[in-house]
Amino acid sequence: MVQTAYEAEVETGGPGRQVGRLLATLLGVALLVVGAFLDWVPSHTGDKLTIKALVQPDFAGESDLVRTVGGLSVLIALVALAGLVDRTGWLTRLAGAAALAMFVMFAVEAYRVFGHDFNTAVHDVRVGAWLQLVGGVVLLIGGFLGARVVSVPAAVEEPSAPSRTESER
Repeated sequence: MVQTAYEAEVETGGPGRQVGRLLATLLGVALLVVGAFLDWVPSHTGDKLTIKALVQPDFAGESDLVRTVGGLSVLIALVALAGLVDRTGWLTRLAGAAALAMFVMFAVEAYRVFGHDFNTAVHDVRVGAWLQLVGGVVLLIGGFLGARVVSVPAAVEEPSAPSRTESER
């Protein structure tokens, strides 16, 4: 028998990590979806606040869900759910980072709308936006609980050709 050296890919982490990632992802998705339909500012819920509120100091209303911050939040939640298909959790981390980026963009515009006063901005940003922040953090944590793939050396024994003396007998 001949031994040949190869590298094998092995997943690390037990089922506890996968269950933790599942629970964190589901909690993060729930926070994003619930927050999408709650108040973001005193005058609008997330499903009525235009998506322009992320890049302009304009908190106008919008009736089409696709063009709202709530709709974008739901889309990010769907991406996080799709991340459960892959065991490594990279798509869940990406969704968490997108949710955090969305909150930061909204917070900057809230600061501009509420007169460059930090205290007013913090108090006038409502629970829906804060759930966006918490949901993004939970998704990031859940994404890091995914399985890790490690390359390890492995020796494989290959069968050798039968010797001539055995086959001729």
